[in-house]
Amino acid sequence: MKIFSLIFILSTLHLCAQDEDEIIHAKTQGYNPEYRLNYFNKMIFQIDLNSDIDIYNIPKLNYTDNIESAFIPNNIIKTKFSFDYKFLGLFISVSPDFLSGNNVDSPYGKTKILDLSFKFFYTDRLRQEVVFKSIKGFYLDDPEKEDPIEVFNDMEINTIGGKTFYIINRNFSYRAFESLTERQIKSDGSFIPSIAYYQNRLNVNKVKNSETYLSSIKSLDVFVQLGYMHNFVIYKKWFSTLGAHPGVGFNNSIDLFVNPADNSNIQNKTANINFVLESNFAVGYNNKNFFTGIRTNYRNLDFDSRTEIASTKLSFGVFAGYRFDENKTVKKGFEYIEKHLGIK
Repeated sequence: MKIFSLIFILSTLHLCAQDEDEIIHAKTQGYNPEYRLNYFNKMIFQIDLNSDIDIYNIPKLNYTDNIESAFIPNNIIKTKFSFDYKFLGLFISVSPDFLSGNNVDSPYGKTKILDLSFKFFYTDRLRQEVVFKSIKGFYLDDPEKEDPIEVFNDMEINTIGGKTFYIINRNFSYRAFESLTERQIKSDGSFIPSIAYYQNRLNVNKVKNSETYLSSIKSLDVFVQLGYMHNFVIYKKWFSTLGAHPGVGFNNSIDLFVNPADNSNIQNKTANINFVLESNFAVGYNNKNFFTGIRTNYRNLDFDSRTEIASTKLSFGVFAGYRFDENKTVKKGFEYIEKHLGIK
């Protein structure tokens, strides 16, 4: 009986210490603890199955063409693994062959996808994302040809860039939507201005008969967006999130065409002002340690057909994760980084 009493006392003291830490953190960051509950003392692992696969629109493959072509990867499902702790989030996405729909033995060719990113908070409201994405292997579906499927196994698109954004409302928890290092206790929303910047490089690596063909594209996209997101607490630990992020951007592209007859090069440069629209929706269950739910995202990164690399898609994903007690060694390492970089 004494043992059970001791366990109860220790558990109560632990919960009181957690509540005190929460109040101190809320006071330091200036938000109301009745709106947000954080799990910064937990190491969070999450798995996500999603259809977040890019389809790229390229205006022309041959120098004399004026027909936009849609290049499609031969994958429909990606698996994302993530680790979140304190201010940092690490993500890796792959497209394993064993998943249904990722058929490598098909007339559509084989696609390899690697998506790496890390995301962190400079402060409680200033957030940074850094991403690297590589997709190799596409097919072109052209219904006007006798053989409508043309495979480009060596075509590769690499993207590197990032996004910086600021959360206006201190009581709104962006973490409760994406990384789930927090839980929104009371419904609230916030405007979220942001700036995104991406550099794309496309290598076609395929000669188009004797015609002057597209060899590569380098493009730079910069977008400024003013978004709004709202977390709805449906019933205690059930939640839903809705957001929209319109914006305007600048695209600069350099196309390189090659004439196989004499190996000469032709270079085209374009610069355009474009619009962007992103929206997201999620619904799920967020308990003390276990959480799960679904997410959908719509992205249209270009409304101007003159832009050389454009991507539009609607994706759907199912996620689940678990919060583990923090490791002492990992905790000391993160506290050292926080102290010396001034991360709050």
